[in-house]
Amino acid sequence: MSSPNPEDIPQEPEPSSSKKKKKERKWQQQEASIQALTRAGHGALLAGQNHEALTSFQRAFLLASKTSQKRDTPILRACAFNLGAAYVETGDPARGLELLLRAQPEKKAQGRCHGDQCFNVALAYHALGNLPQALAWYHRALGHYQPLGDQGQAQAKMGACYQALGQPELAAHCLREASQAYAQAGQPQAAALALGAAAGCMLKSGQHGVGEMVQVLEKSRRLAEMSTERGLLGQLYNDLGLGYSQLQLFPLAAEAFLQALPLCRGPGEEATVLRNLGMAHNALGNYQEAREFHQKAADLHGSVGQRWEQGRSFGSLAFALSQLGDHKAARDNYLHALQAAQDTGDLKGQWQACEGLGAAAARLGQHDQALKYYKEALAQCQKEPDFVRERLVAKLADAMRTHLAQGGPNLTHTLTSAPGRSQTPGGACPAGTPARLGRSPAEAKHRSFKQLRETSSRDPQRRPTTSGFCRIM
Repeated sequence: MSSPNPEDIPQEPEPSSSKKKKKERKWQQQEASIQALTRAGHGALLAGQNHEALTSFQRAFLLASKTSQKRDTPILRACAFNLGAAYVETGDPARGLELLLRAQPEKKAQGRCHGDQCFNVALAYHALGNLPQALAWYHRALGHYQPLGDQGQAQAKMGACYQALGQPELAAHCLREASQAYAQAGQPQAAALALGAAAGCMLKSGQHGVGEMVQVLEKSRRLAEMSTERGLLGQLYNDLGLGYSQLQLFPLAAEAFLQALPLCRGPGEEATVLRNLGMAHNALGNYQEAREFHQKAADLHGSVGQRWEQGRSFGSLAFALSQLGDHKAARDNYLHALQAAQDTGDLKGQWQACEGLGAAAARLGQHDQALKYYKEALAQCQKEPDFVRERLVAKLADAMRTHLAQGGPNLTHTLTSAPGRSQTPGGACPAGTPARLGRSPAEAKHRSFKQLRETSSRDPQRRPTTSGFCRIM
């Protein structure tokens, strides 16, 4: 009799088999929960609900941490990635960076997901002010995106880093590359914004002629006109106006600002464009038109509670009035500008208003008042460039001479002589700060595991440019 085949003998089920199946089912349920939380987080981000998104990603990460125990699984890394990107998005880059680095993929890995992870690490370093590290990670992201033709955002962000590092020529190169990438990807609006920013960097670098920069701005205009999205078209035309203003091509600037005006998305933006129009017409010597634009801008800024901007509009309006010879009205508006500057802690606005008040007082024959305001302006502008203080010293000296010549009391004080040409006695300098519309073109959007999207600012701020015109951010 042969021995039985072991395979024919019924085997008792191993005790661990049912446990494995039960554990597998539990893991599948947890994985489904993680996926659901992740989808909810992405949906909340797209809807601009950052707090809800952060909560969903936190729950997904905690659940993945419990199920993975001590193992560093792909799902745990993905959850760390999404949570880290969400922290960066919601203003906590330090915590976000720690999680993003924990989720770091293999160095040789390729593809959009790995590019997004490098991009978010770069964003975290950028937000923390570590620009060299940010540039290094943007460059790594670029390597992942370029084969996919999706490198525009990374190049634009690199341009922003180079701008912050004071390297405008490198910034211009990156922004022009970003514009080309956006155009090839069928995003003419983003391409126009990047090209407009590149023109500003080209101007700062001093290595490009006016003709070349005008060509860049005209290309930006053509790209803007190709855009089917009207939401930010006002921003594009306003940026074009700023570019032309920096080149002192004020007729073209005024034309671009006029195109921006009907495309504004609210009274605050409309006020900003009106102020820019006023500044362009001030530069062209069209003071009557400038007066009307600045008056409308001041009223609109006031209606939406933009006191800082309203003060600057009052200053620009006062300058236009002074050039029209209405020095009493100019004085009144400079007083409004001074009060607004004091209300908002705007030191530059304060000394500019005092300088204007000194000029108005001199024109009205109130030389003691002119002396008073010029002294106040000089005391408040100590952190300004030398030429500003020299100009005020010259005006103060001239006001003193006029005061003494007309029999005024001899006021004892010491004045430092101002080298170079002084301005016309009693003459006012242009005041106010026109503005930029919208988000900077170099502001790339956050990306996550499924590409996090940056939400727009709920309260855009106006940022003055070095030329005196302003941006709406």
